[in-house]
Amino acid sequence: MTLEQQIAQKLMLDLRYFGTTPQTRTPMRTLPPELAALIADTGLGGVILFAENLQEPEQILTLTDDLQLASAASESGVPLLISVDQEGGRVCRTPRSFTTAFAGNMALGATDERHGDGLTLASAAAMATELSALGFNVNHAPCVDVNNNPDNPVINVRAFGDDPELVARHGEAQVLGLEEAGVIATLKHFPGHGDTCVDSHTGLPRVDHGRPRLHDIELKPFADIIARQPPGMVMTAHVQYPALDSTELTGRHGEAVLAPATMSRAIITDLLRGQLGYQGVVITDAMDMAGISDYFEPLEAVIQAFHAGVDIALMPLRVRCPADLQRLPALIGGVADAVTDGRLCPQALAVSARRILDLKWRFNLGSRSAPRAERLEWADSVLGCEQHRLLEQQLAQASITQVGTASASLPQTGSWLVLLPELAQGQALASALRRFGPPELQLLVMSPRHHQDGVIRAAMAASHVVIGGYVSPRQSVAELGGMDDMARLTEQQLINAHDPLRLKGLMKEARETGKWVVHLSLRAPYDCRLFAKEAHWMLASYAYHLDQTSPPQSASFDALAKVLLGQAAPQGSLPLKEVL
Repeated sequence: MTLEQQIAQKLMLDLRYFGTTPQTRTPMRTLPPELAALIADTGLGGVILFAENLQEPEQILTLTDDLQLASAASESGVPLLISVDQEGGRVCRTPRSFTTAFAGNMALGATDERHGDGLTLASAAAMATELSALGFNVNHAPCVDVNNNPDNPVINVRAFGDDPELVARHGEAQVLGLEEAGVIATLKHFPGHGDTCVDSHTGLPRVDHGRPRLHDIELKPFADIIARQPPGMVMTAHVQYPALDSTELTGRHGEAVLAPATMSRAIITDLLRGQLGYQGVVITDAMDMAGISDYFEPLEAVIQAFHAGVDIALMPLRVRCPADLQRLPALIGGVADAVTDGRLCPQALAVSARRILDLKWRFNLGSRSAPRAERLEWADSVLGCEQHRLLEQQLAQASITQVGTASASLPQTGSWLVLLPELAQGQALASALRRFGPPELQLLVMSPRHHQDGVIRAAMAASHVVIGGYVSPRQSVAELGGMDDMARLTEQQLINAHDPLRLKGLMKEARETGKWVVHLSLRAPYDCRLFAKEAHWMLASYAYHLDQTSPPQSASFDALAKVLLGQAAPQGSLPLKEVL
């Protein structure tokens, strides 16, 4: 391979949108000739797709096939890494209408006491089977950050829990389930993003713990999994760790910037490869995130990451329209110049490219021998199949957790007020209560976002049971998709409008007037401490996503309904220590 071809193998582009201007928001669902030529001409190593790229099975399979055909037309003919963020729960990019939307990591952590890592292994294998059927060969999962900061805005419910041992066991099971089904797993975010209160999409987090603590908590899941079940990839965190590396880099405005893990040779080469012995492919988190892009120009960021020992730069630049097409060859040329002028070692770069190629051959990425019609038939047989849907329901039911010791046997007649953050969530729960409950049960759905307190109080007065729900903390950019969704995050009214103190006051009034009051924690259950005095009963589901929206329905709300109706016991156990 030429130097330029080696560099191209080390880049993974986002092809989420492609249109006429750099500001386009036109989803790329068929491969434009310009992008096919770009892949063929440069020998690009990989791409990442998002929900906007994915519409229905035949379209997705055609897109991933065409991407591979473009790569096969390159001079080297090396197949593409085609990746996706499919963690489960809120981070699910494939359409929930025809793929199985398994609950996320914290729900899996809640099943540990009864099921060990069995449901984690089974759901990972099912997820990988569906992804592979659509042409994906890399999943950027599992997330093995230890979420020991209740205010963490980006990991939170994406973590298995706050116990490093539990996180390690379930992360290992997820790696095994994904890779035995032929999909490369990505352990993330090294060396840990769990104890931060800043989202690296919007800023540059810093963790100031000393080495002994980092070794026992943050690093333990990575160390254990690398020793027992090393994944094909490890993803870096855009987080500063002064105890691991105090090196300062020069930022885009000439300021000194403490090296984030993504750009730290001490963390990537010395710690990850040297001390932990990881021999696989290291990939960055998205390089367009503010934790990197606010401080470094794209080319400089890529050079620093490669110097640190990273193999693949994820989303190092945006190609949104024909005018952007030259940005990729320019980036490749800029990295080549850094080799020429001695900033990057040519031997190290060649070893890195070989590591990527070895991973591709190990997972047999070039095999596409079956006709597309045959593979489409296979996809139709596994996507959202009965076996996977049953597993989805089993996981959702097994994860429902009673928080605290108080419980209630709710009256099965009269009126229940369902007061959840969004009307669609309330409608999904009410739909499940109607399907599983007695016909005489009356249900009224409201949302503090859409109804004034006076209207809600009138409904409470006429109800026997008040079921309030809360989502905390607000969802992150990662769950929406990526940096292109910053505006949507800013505009999001879900948490701000659904003020917890406002809901707390309404629930307090309901209890004081003799109503049965239930609190549903729909995300991480740290919010239970706020509602403990108001609620007779508190349940955690760790999920509030909808599998379908017409009518609203999901396995998690079905599972909650069965527990509320007394038809199933809450089987989960809290994967977090400091909740109440």
